[in-house]
Amino acid sequence: MKTILFYLSCAVFLVLTACTEPITVGANLLENDRAALGQTTDIPFTTRVVQSDSLLTYDSFDRLSIAGFSFGELQDDVFGSTKHSFYAVPALVRSNTTGLPMPPPFAYTDRDVDSVVVIMPIDTTYAFYGNARQFNFRAGLIPSRVEDDVDYYSNLMLPRSLIDINDGNLITANTTPTLLYDTLYATNNDSVLAPHIRFKFDQNFVNNVNMRDETTFDSDEALSTLLAGVYLETENEPDGLVGLQPLSSGSQISGFYFFYKDTSASVTERFYRMPLALTLPRYEKTYTGSLAGNLLQSGNDLNQVAVSGQGGLMTEINFPDLTMLEDKVINQAEIVFFREMIENYSYDTYPTPSNLGLYYRTNNGILVPILDRQLLRNPDFTSVVNNFIGGNELTDDEGNVFYRPRFSVHLQRMIDGEVPATIYLRVIPVDRDASRVILGGPEAPVRPATIKVIFTEIGG
Repeated sequence: MKTILFYLSCAVFLVLTACTEPITVGANLLENDRAALGQTTDIPFTTRVVQSDSLLTYDSFDRLSIAGFSFGELQDDVFGSTKHSFYAVPALVRSNTTGLPMPPPFAYTDRDVDSVVVIMPIDTTYAFYGNARQFNFRAGLIPSRVEDDVDYYSNLMLPRSLIDINDGNLITANTTPTLLYDTLYATNNDSVLAPHIRFKFDQNFVNNVNMRDETTFDSDEALSTLLAGVYLETENEPDGLVGLQPLSSGSQISGFYFFYKDTSASVTERFYRMPLALTLPRYEKTYTGSLAGNLLQSGNDLNQVAVSGQGGLMTEINFPDLTMLEDKVINQAEIVFFREMIENYSYDTYPTPSNLGLYYRTNNGILVPILDRQLLRNPDFTSVVNNFIGGNELTDDEGNVFYRPRFSVHLQRMIDGEVPATIYLRVIPVDRDASRVILGGPEAPVRPATIKVIFTEIGG
């Protein structure tokens, strides 16, 4: 293990002090009569398509929610059916000084609420996937309080009311900043603009709000009798996803907005924003009858493999025999996958991932990044480190798109028996990027997947 860390430290030093393509290390680190540099492309490996694990969307221990998610639907013959919905759970408004609940002004008097909407910021980095920019939607109330002391995953299914509460069923998404609320509602009399979408509730729900008094907003339990949360889903199969980032850093945008007239101040328009306690995506994916579905059923997929993001598909890579690499120090190991063109499927409409990363399962079965990525995660050298780790989308001289993730340190650990001889190719970031791609396997007739390993002999 000390040998592994020694060579890794040399590799890290080189990669953080040079912006050129990483070179092999270790050839000059041993005595000349013991060191010999070698290279092989004959490491046997197999591939197969597997479904990704459900994503952890809320960690109750750290009270952390997923960075972003998407909303919408996709349907095609290559990757099957995808439907992304989410649950929005409100948080009581509390005083910053006392921590006590602060009921809205309209709950004390006859200041009736005019409308209630959920506003969600658009993630402009991963804004759209597919064609749709308009989405038909449904909104249904969650009947009971959603606890925040348990973990939630992207396959979550909570009970919802059979009665819809949406007013209208069409939203339009645009990354251009648009009016959040006009000057009548802003306390500084200025318009507020942000890229966002808004889900409006119907008059029946508004009437229910207006029947309540301040005690409804005194506790989480009382609030749940009016609004424990809402389930928002698409309908009529819009061909696209819109990326949302409700808990973005410094965001004061997302939440439940109650708009009302303040009759105590010459009928001034006001709003009461109830922030989000939880936003929990639900991802449903069906591959039956699609190319991806056929690959899932076929066992070892040596001709074609598939990868898709946000809890979709992974490619499992198995190494049945690594004995030829014993008594060697791995200087560099990389695997290359070429993108395959599929008839009647457009990568312009459904873009391919900008980055693919390698993961492995720990002893308790959790998928985590390989050690190369864990040890070289340094925000001060992002582009250089990413170049060393690889996995970004590249193009060869003939215009063919390929990915070349590296696993040098992790391969050494596999040889030494410290980790399983299986790794997984995934879209990264795993939570926000919905893209997908079909790749050639190790037995693809054109541009098959390949492995190259450069090593230093350490035997006598």
